[in-house]
Amino acid sequence: MITLSGSNPFTDDHADPPSPTETIPPGYGESSAPPSLPPNYVLTVRPSVPRIYTFSSWSHDSMFLLPPRDADRTLTPVYNISVALNLNPFAPLSYVTTIRRGMDDDGEVVGEFELAVMHKRAFVTIGNHSSRMSSVLKQDSRSGRNFLWRYGDVELLWDTRTTLEDGSPICICSDARSNQLASFVPPPLDASPPLPPATLTVFPDGHELLDHILISALVVERKITLSF
Repeated sequence: MITLSGSNPFTDDHADPPSPTETIPPGYGESSAPPSLPPNYVLTVRPSVPRIYTFSSWSHDSMFLLPPRDADRTLTPVYNISVALNLNPFAPLSYVTTIRRGMDDDGEVVGEFELAVMHKRAFVTIGNHSSRMSSVLKQDSRSGRNFLWRYGDVELLWDTRTTLEDGSPICICSDARSNQLASFVPPPLDASPPLPPATLTVFPDGHELLDHILISALVVERKITLSF
């Protein structure tokens, strides 16, 4: 059972879904350094209204997270997200997703995670700390659609039970006090191209955790797609 501090989000089987509104040591040994914020982590100025960020189309091996036009008319990418195939002959086939700040491929690395395609191998790196994914992300064994991201003193609950009419999941992110911080809507897996852009809506209180919200959203989405 997964339990958030001060609450138990998975005890009510009939609860309604929320409304839409590196290198790692062999054997995945976790690094001895304590969990840290991403490098040069700067708290974003708290906006007064939710902001809808849009993921650009996938191009070659990367995509961008773009800000809303009313926040930045130039639409300068906030993050660069790239994926690479890990062909290490001593490890199962896996994909490594790297999140960098800004638009450049050589930009500052915010975080990275690796998930194997047909194996439980998985790890996540944020700042100077690497962990087994199983130590950071917990999945509700009963529904399989709720996830708890716990990293240091950051706790995020992702609820992915709600689905739009076109098949797009609505992934709702809340904090330990059940305050909604963000919602992530990826395109449906079986939709015909062109696909609608994925969006990440971040509420005012969520902006100071934007790095963790983005990384955990991408991990949760990958976990969901691997389960099909």
